[in-house]
Amino acid sequence: MKSAENKSSLINFTDYLSAKYDADSINITHSVIDDEVHLKISVTNSKTPSRLTLVNKNTNNFKVIAEINVESQSSFELIDENNYEMDTSFKMDTYLGDGSVFELYRFNKFKAETRNSFLHTCSLSKNSTFKDYNFTTGSDHTKNQTKINLNDKNSNYIGSGVVISNSSKCENYLDIRHLSDSAKSDCSFKAVSRGKSNVSFNGKVFVDEKCFNTVSNQISKGLLMDKDSKVNLTPILEINNDDVICSHGAASGKADEEILFYLASRGIAKADAERLYIQGFLSEFISKIDDSEMQTKGRKYIIENC
Repeated sequence: MKSAENKSSLINFTDYLSAKYDADSINITHSVIDDEVHLKISVTNSKTPSRLTLVNKNTNNFKVIAEINVESQSSFELIDENNYEMDTSFKMDTYLGDGSVFELYRFNKFKAETRNSFLHTCSLSKNSTFKDYNFTTGSDHTKNQTKINLNDKNSNYIGSGVVISNSSKCENYLDIRHLSDSAKSDCSFKAVSRGKSNVSFNGKVFVDEKCFNTVSNQISKGLLMDKDSKVNLTPILEINNDDVICSHGAASGKADEEILFYLASRGIAKADAERLYIQGFLSEFISKIDDSEMQTKGRKYIIENC
């Protein structure tokens, strides 16, 4: 999927936070209340994806509260590639109209001693799709919490999360609620825990009793690189209808010493061998990203941060 030609329109929310966007299809209003940035974003008449890219120049702590409305038959991409050296708090509420598409890409690096949270609720209408991709290095305390409401027929959620964590408490929560028949969800999560890092993933899938023809898949995997590293994966299924195809899997463990030994026997230094191993482990889900540009960004992020 190719994005519309970006006209490089720029809106400044504050001295430190702005956005580049396509002015023809994206309408933004904003205000600053008690140091919180409040955004209202609406997307209309955009069958070709309209793109908004966040631009951060801040070194102070900040909070963003955003309401996003992607109207029927419209398509929207939101991209955040910022490195954050401060405490951050993002709270988003998104509504997708019939037949709309929302793609969210986050490629974030956080400073080790900061606290960062991202809370998102997304409600989907008939034939709408939400594609959600998150890449993070973690921080002193990172919290990602996403709630998906599949409210109508043929609504569709696709999500992948990648965590490369060195010295953080990184909590990840995903709550997918199938509230109508013929909805689909597909979630993948992978974490690399190094040093004394503690990474957790709680993934819940709820299927209501009237939700016939439901399809849901969830997989989570963790890689422990050091003796004090921790990964805790908790998949939860609550199924109230027999006409479903639901699967889940969770696994964590240490790197395969035989593979690392093989790489070392070929003259590859231990640190380089571990990086290659991590790259292979994390790259499995990159193919879930349809957009070739974003696939490239995902691969680059993994190479630069492992």
